[in-house]
Amino acid sequence: MNFTSIIKEIGRGAKGARGLSTSIAQDAFTALLANEVSDIQLGAWWLAMRIKGETPDELAAFVEAMQATLAFQVKSEQPVVVLPCYNGARQLPNLTPLLAWALAQMGVCVLLHGVRQDSTRVTTYELFQALNFPITSTADATEAALKERNIAFTPLDALHPKLAVLIANRWRIGVRSTPHTVTKLLQPVDGPAVRVIALTHGDYIERMGAHVASKTDAKAVVFRGCEGEPVLHPKRAVSVQIFQNGVSVMHDWPGVAAHDLPDTCDIATTVAYTESVIRGERPMPQWIDWLARHVHQITHEIAPPKS
Repeated sequence: MNFTSIIKEIGRGAKGARGLSTSIAQDAFTALLANEVSDIQLGAWWLAMRIKGETPDELAAFVEAMQATLAFQVKSEQPVVVLPCYNGARQLPNLTPLLAWALAQMGVCVLLHGVRQDSTRVTTYELFQALNFPITSTADATEAALKERNIAFTPLDALHPKLAVLIANRWRIGVRSTPHTVTKLLQPVDGPAVRVIALTHGDYIERMGAHVASKTDAKAVVFRGCEGEPVLHPKRAVSVQIFQNGVSVMHDWPGVAAHDLPDTCDIATTVAYTESVIRGERPMPQWIDWLARHVHQITHEIAPPKS
């Protein structure tokens, strides 16, 4: 395809750029996933989209192209909570594995996907390794882990190798862009699912919310995550938007005045804290329990918990 014409359309700046049609946007993202564009074109598209932002039609088309090239989907008749983990932690301990464990203890199946490593952050994958939580790389293994332990982490390079290669260009270019946004909408489950989508900036939250709202049967939770991970920040007041069968309801996490989190977020310290909660030596953090109860509610369509 003529990728030069695409860059011409989207590369006119935040105000002058025009959105691509659905078919062209889908073809463009398919070409990017197939590594059919030059490095110069990739870099130009990457920065142009970061500046312009995705239109609703573009975002829907990119998601369609991503879904069409998945390596596999996990089949499940039971609802599965999907946690995209692509940010990691560099300030507060990453408690995404603890949220997943809490949900599993409630009888909820939880499938996490994300990158293995980030040279600047502690990833959820690294914590799953250290905690000896299930890590899987095939549909069969993932389905078995969900059945036996209600929890599994599948790295993106197993779930969608082409997308993993594409988002890895962040390290060559220097910033995140559209592929990271699209990846958080990945649907790895062939069956009922609830996606927990955490973002870092307000415009992205509105964009993702609009995309989810366009799907009348979608179940999802969208909010500003702690450093972009699908957990709440303990002290920050956060509005959590819950989508269920075409209806959107907002719940507010008020934050806490103080917490007992360690001052560092390295793997050993985070694992020690997480295991102390699992063993019952310290209480479940309020913000983890709050989110787990709301996700549990939407997953099983029961009465909403008291905030």
